[in-house]
Amino acid sequence: MNPLGRAPLLGALLLLGCGAGAPAAPPPREPAPEAPLHEGPLTDYVPAAGLRWLCVARLEQLAQTPSVAQALGPLFPAQRLDAFASMTSVDLRKTPVALAAGFDFATLYVAEVGALGPAIETLFEERLVAGRQHRQLHPRVQRWTGLVGKTPQTLVSVRGRLAAVAVGDPTPARVVAGYALGRLRSKPALEGAALSTLPPRLGEAPLVFLAPGPFSDEWLDGAQGLLASALALGVSATPDADGGLAVELILAGDYAAASRAEARLGATWASLAASPLGGLLGLDRPRRAATIERVDEGLRMTLTLDLQALGAGLHHAVGAEVRELMASAARRGHD
Repeated sequence: MNPLGRAPLLGALLLLGCGAGAPAAPPPREPAPEAPLHEGPLTDYVPAAGLRWLCVARLEQLAQTPSVAQALGPLFPAQRLDAFASMTSVDLRKTPVALAAGFDFATLYVAEVGALGPAIETLFEERLVAGRQHRQLHPRVQRWTGLVGKTPQTLVSVRGRLAAVAVGDPTPARVVAGYALGRLRSKPALEGAALSTLPPRLGEAPLVFLAPGPFSDEWLDGAQGLLASALALGVSATPDADGGLAVELILAGDYAAASRAEARLGATWASLAASPLGGLLGLDRPRRAATIERVDEGLRMTLTLDLQALGAGLHHAVGAEVRELMASAARRGHD
């Protein structure tokens, strides 16, 4: 046979041989499982280092309490809350828990948002006017940074869990991401040396304000000098169905040797209640007068305020028009 005639046959055999001996294609790899994310309470995402104050609110519970809705309705009208929900995709009336935390160069806001993460990310990105940066840190963790107006803002979205926005320095938002990803070993806020001295029951209230010590500068003379040696300050507020607001204040510290500590705290409260602001907020007309005692943590004060008076005072202080404020003052002058 002509050698050239054998070439097609040899080529076919060669192709068949290669096909027979070639290894089978490997099965497609299954995607690697997602690294687990931290799923603790919102306070687990706030660092103790650098914290100046922390406020935690169970917003949905408060919104569903009729006495609260009635008292705070003028301050937070439905149209204002609707506008906020339209701008951010977060309806505060349906948010289980939210917090705000103050640092030297930033304020951090964190909220439980469930499945709203992608919608929040879209609206946040649309508000950025310059310096837009985006990073995907995990299949469920996104970070956006940029300028809103002239102010730096950073969003960390942990999809299915929370959204956090730092206004100012982006560090607190980056810390939220670090805690979510399990990359930080530093203690969160409530486990820090200061706030861990407060009783855990404070955190069970629907509204809590916490401030870690040591206190300095303008705080030093607070509570007639009691804040100078305080480890932490905690205040909880719980509304009742009758329009009362039960308040518990804990000043943590060793006051065993403090001279007249209870009397000094009582005098501080009496001075605040008698001030123009105290009168506006109804602090001078409590439903149950303040009781002060020494406890294991330090000093404890409890009282019950009138929620309606408090809400009306807050509305006049921060939300009313000047003419409303003047008319209220005139009415008080005739009482």
